[in-house]
Amino acid sequence: MDRDRFARIAVVIATFVLAPVLLEMLAWYIEGEDYNLSRAITVLAVVCGLALVALVAGRIRGRLPVMLVGAMTVTAGGGLVLGFVAGFGPVLWNRALSGELLGLSMIGIAAFTALTGVYLLLLFRRGLYVPHLEATAVPSPTTTKRKVIGESEILIRTQPDISHALEKALGSCVSVIDQEDLHFVAFFGPGGCAFYTDVLDDADLRHFFHETTPEERRTTYLRLGRQLDWLGNRLDTHLRSMESGTVIRTVLDVERGALYHYWVDHGRYVIGVTLDQRKVGVADDKMAKLVDLIRGHFTLPPINQRSRPEPGAGTNVRAIRKDQAWPESGS
Repeated sequence: MDRDRFARIAVVIATFVLAPVLLEMLAWYIEGEDYNLSRAITVLAVVCGLALVALVAGRIRGRLPVMLVGAMTVTAGGGLVLGFVAGFGPVLWNRALSGELLGLSMIGIAAFTALTGVYLLLLFRRGLYVPHLEATAVPSPTTTKRKVIGESEILIRTQPDISHALEKALGSCVSVIDQEDLHFVAFFGPGGCAFYTDVLDDADLRHFFHETTPEERRTTYLRLGRQLDWLGNRLDTHLRSMESGTVIRTVLDVERGALYHYWVDHGRYVIGVTLDQRKVGVADDKMAKLVDLIRGHFTLPPINQRSRPEPGAGTNVRAIRKDQAWPESGS
């Protein structure tokens, strides 16, 4: 929901709720009838508050769920205090039992609400809700320069100040970017995206863009990279019981190209993109070699030591004739 829609909510509230109250006050003033002015002011304050909340909600967007749960938790905490007073006050003051039962019920309801709010806040902090990732994302790289290598014009964007190791990693990423296969590479560190480089502005790639622009693609790739890293971290919690280690490679092989997520180290990962479906395997091999190069810049051993069978080499797959029966399970 965009900001314009939130602004419309405020207009609707003012039109259907605030306008009748103002008209009633105007009629009271003209006819000289008695009217509860304090109640009218209260209604006006509540309506204006709702309209203000509707306007502010359009500016906070991804943080809105966290704020709602926080407000629910604070309200539940106040309910616990009020419930305790209402529950044990009648006993201390020797009053009827109904007030005690009411107070104990309030304590139970408030305790359940408070525990639910705390639980949801913990989940939001761990990134369960995707807009939380967008709301907590650090600024993207802004320092821009271009470099021509062969027939490729490469765009490079970095954070203002990057370390010597990141400079080496950037050089490795630029060396593998190509208009033929690997079209986009971004490196993420503990502080967010440190840099990215691509050839999306190349004239030979224009046929891949119909309803989106290269700049829109870059923003989407960075967002998808954060979401894939979050998914990998969630999968790691389940894989620990199987002693499988960390998820080091995730590939989204889509209809047109592919998006790669490669784990580098704790808090560091690389994402890559190819727009050409025919080059998915080539780009994947490039990403595997690139990650090992980057790990070397951080004095880490390689982790993607994998090999593909040479063309024409023998394999363990045997052909089954059409007249041959399928083997039974367990045979």
